Amino acid sequence: MAEKSPKSIDRSNRVIPHCRLEKEKIHQLYEFGKKLGQGSFGVVCEAVSLASGQMWAVKIINKEKAGSSGVKLLEREVSILKKVQHEHIIHLEEILETPEKMYLVIELADKGELADLHRSRTHLNEDEAKTVLRRLASAIVYLHKADIVHRDLKLENILLAENPKDKDDQLYLKVTDFGLSVVMGGVGQDNMMQTFCGTPMYMSPEIIDSKKTYSQQCDVWAMGVITYMIINGSPPFQAKDEEALYSAIKQGDLDFSSAAWVDISEEAKSCIHGMLKVNPAHRLTAKEVMDHAWITGAAAGHASQPTNVLEMMKQWKDELYDDTSSLASASTLSVARRLSLDVAEQPRRESGLLKIAEDAGSDEAAGSRHGNDKRSPSKTPSGLVHG
Repeated sequence: MAEKSPKSIDRSNRVIPHCRLEKEKIHQLYEFGKKLGQGSFGVVCEAVSLASGQMWAVKIINKEKAGSSGVKLLEREVSILKKVQHEHIIHLEEILETPEKMYLVIELADKGELADLHRSRTHLNEDEAKTVLRRLASAIVYLHKADIVHRDLKLENILLAENPKDKDDQLYLKVTDFGLSVVMGGVGQDNMMQTFCGTPMYMSPEIIDSKKTYSQQCDVWAMGVITYMIINGSPPFQAKDEEALYSAIKQGDLDFSSAAWVDISEEAKSCIHGMLKVNPAHRLTAKEVMDHAWITGAAAGHASQPTNVLEMMKQWKDELYDDTSSLASASTLSVARRLSLDVAEQPRRESGLLKIAEDAGSDEAAGSRHGNDKRSPSKTPSGLVHG
């Protein structure tokens, strides 16, 4: 069953209880169980509410170990989780704070990470990959409509939970870890970002290129990497060192020649290719991914109609000059009318992308990352092949 389109978003913060209490009082509220995960300055444990008996996951952060930078990331994550409520985004229930620690009580997703499933299965079949992408895209469309950019989508930040409506569903996912996420505001350049952050294997070309600003389209690139990986078994871009990896990402050459792709449909490959366009102005938006023929099951013919404004302009130009006998032919006028309507209805893209589009040629052969880029200290390089 196809995911429903995200509903309109209430941008006002949800009321999330934030209670300060003495250290010993926490154990009067929750009984803690097994450890679910370990971070650099905290742990995630299973816990049961002593008042309701409901199971939760509790993220416990040592504020002293986290330091000011860690606390800042935590505050950013909390502020965003307060704004969102979506089936495939982790739910924040309440915040408890003692002088030494902070406790985030969140929805329990105890089926592991999508990364765990990837390691155990290596390859998902096409229907499974489609389900993962449809649910992930639904969450990202929701976030982008609220001007939230995740910026660190990866297999490890997608948790698997029990589907309350289908106990056999093994792909009921929850997007988590909003520590690097941002809420964009304003228009134009105010809505663009320049911070070098994320996990190398999932970084889009425009993030790697320190000369360019980037937008929410970086999330779509990561969606493309994830979808390719769960089908292929390995990332689309690999190299022996980080600089070579960045070069491969900027080049953007996709390989569908391995045995994993033999039974994969052209619609699936088209969707993945659309998410991994080097130029973000030509890349599908999250909403366009949701509307893609592979996801919706529409006839293949519908997939050939471009939804990207720049692609439609190119097609219009080609059709215009193909008709050398009469530039005002009925077919040309029809294309022009369609372009006019589609541009009016085109989902809002972050302004500034046309500037990037002008550099499309240089994108394809861009050089290595500049040395003054800044990386989040909590992120470690991945995607490298050691040989």
